[in-house]
Amino acid sequence: MNETLKVMASRYSCRSYENNPITEEELKIILNAGLLAPSAMNSQVDEMFAVINADLIDELALAINVAFKQLEIKKPDNYYCTYHAPILVIVSGPKDYTRLKEDGSCMLENMFLAAESLNIGSCWINQLRDTQDLENVRAVLSKIGIPENHQVVGCAALGYSKKRVEPKNKKENRIHIIK
Repeated sequence: MNETLKVMASRYSCRSYENNPITEEELKIILNAGLLAPSAMNSQVDEMFAVINADLIDELALAINVAFKQLEIKKPDNYYCTYHAPILVIVSGPKDYTRLKEDGSCMLENMFLAAESLNIGSCWINQLRDTQDLENVRAVLSKIGIPENHQVVGCAALGYSKKRVEPKNKKENRIHIIK
């Protein structure tokens, strides 16, 4: 198996991070991998916002917990949506762009694979999709610098993993070859 396929096979969703942050060089490598993702008609309109300020990540996580209560979404009392990762990369783009989700998802996947290749844990964080338009969450997104006309596609939690987890088996019955 070649190196690219090995990285794909070994990637898993990390939900337990060490306190020490990844290096700036590693972060730049991961973010640049996001830039290498394909985009519809090479539009390249999705953007990445790498939040390394722990207080700002805490503020966003708290706002999301409040939003869940407003939306009557039940979560455990100690729920922390970023799993205490030291970095949260938020991918967003203009709400009126018709391929926003597709392009942003490709960016995120590239970042996850780049992180895995550097032995850095990662996890897709979805919570902003349901909560981003609520006032308290939107206020934090604005503080981060995400424009009002942007829709969040998803987030990447990044950091050194506390404990390596084996990737889950994939259901091969989802493959269909038509001859």
